[in-house]
Amino acid sequence: MNSAAWVLVTGGAKRIGAFLNQEFAKSGKNIVLHYNHSETAAIALKAQLEALNIKVVLWQANLDDPATIEQRFEILLAQVPHIELLINSASVFGQGSLLESSLAQIQSNLNIHLTSPWLLIQALVKQNKPCQIINISDANLSHLYTNKSAYFISKKAQETLTELAAIECAPNVRVNAIAPGFVLDAMDPTSTMESKQNSSQVATQIDSKDMNLLQRKVPLSDLYSAIEFLAKNNSITGQTLQIDGGSHLQCPAYMLKN
Repeated sequence: MNSAAWVLVTGGAKRIGAFLNQEFAKSGKNIVLHYNHSETAAIALKAQLEALNIKVVLWQANLDDPATIEQRFEILLAQVPHIELLINSASVFGQGSLLESSLAQIQSNLNIHLTSPWLLIQALVKQNKPCQIINISDANLSHLYTNKSAYFISKKAQETLTELAAIECAPNVRVNAIAPGFVLDAMDPTSTMESKQNSSQVATQIDSKDMNLLQRKVPLSDLYSAIEFLAKNNSITGQTLQIDGGSHLQCPAYMLKN
């Protein structure tokens, strides 16, 4: 990617998405700042990013309504001539076993984790310009875990989307994924200090030995460095990098407790 590249991170106003946008902005990338309901957080983050002398375009789109994605993307391309990197980061993560999940819950997870990313990949490729796609997966998909069935099934489908897209989009577009493990720092960067302290207090209830084989959290900076690696290495496509401290090898104890 060149320094004037435009990057689109879905769910980019809060949590992991906001952190990635901050890092991309520091490296000189222009930002398409996607949000759905988080307009206040998006506007605040836009001001913060623009202070780094890069361009920021706000893009409101409801990924839980895939029928609107094509039109919303056309509107975006009227403002941004060329998106070089798409990070499918937006996610929902609710409780519900396979037998208890409601139709609305199932559809919402599929919309946000599979259908909308699928449509965004199609839209990006139609630019007919060089671009890359990186999906945010989950290291714990390596294990069978039923308490969040709609989430895990839709995310497993996204794994297949990554591989099939890598085949169909080659040779001009590379498609990869990263699979984070336990990321304690994935909290809203716009939170007040009080809420961050509360989040830390909740996080400390999980013993480090229960997190993964390396017995430590995964820093957000490690996620960004993995994305940088995939973006710069022109020989990698269809791969998922596990950024998880070994969680994919052995189901972490904390997963069995919630």
